[in-house]
Amino acid sequence: MDIDLAGRLVLVDENLAEAKGKLVFDTPKSHQKRVLRIAPSLAKRLGAHLAGLGPGDHVLLFANSKGGPLRYNQWRKACFDPAVKAAGLTDVTPHDLRASHGTWVADKFGVMTAARRLGHSNASVTTRHYARPVDGRDAQVADASDSWLNGHEDNEGARDGHAAPADPGEGAS
Repeated sequence: MDIDLAGRLVLVDENLAEAKGKLVFDTPKSHQKRVLRIAPSLAKRLGAHLAGLGPGDHVLLFANSKGGPLRYNQWRKACFDPAVKAAGLTDVTPHDLRASHGTWVADKFGVMTAARRLGHSNASVTTRHYARPVDGRDAQVADASDSWLNGHEDNEGARDGHAAPADPGEGAS
């Protein structure tokens, strides 16, 4: 994974896997390389974290005391679980965070966007495992439909899915 802090981009092009007791860098599980834009606040925090890791372009985001890669269980114990506890949460797993993010992205920006961010080549994986129903959303759809129906003005162009023709005098000088 490469991080471009100025551009707020993360390139997900490899992962750390354990094979026959050895840690090896490999392509992501889905073999789907992807570039993700991150929030400015996350880029700032990552920058501060990376600055404390030492010189070089090839440092690990999470490393053991010797600078080598952490195994998953080591990472959970040293990094993830303390963060969960500090946030006042219990029984939260990394997969829970992935599922929450996938659900939020699918709800706000569509399943295809969530599939891309999660590295799924097929959106059905996203809908089957990550895009969970959001309580209350159906009521919001009903209310939005009612308000649209009650406030909608008949527009000839809207009947066939196209905007009404522009006023011929509009934009003329």
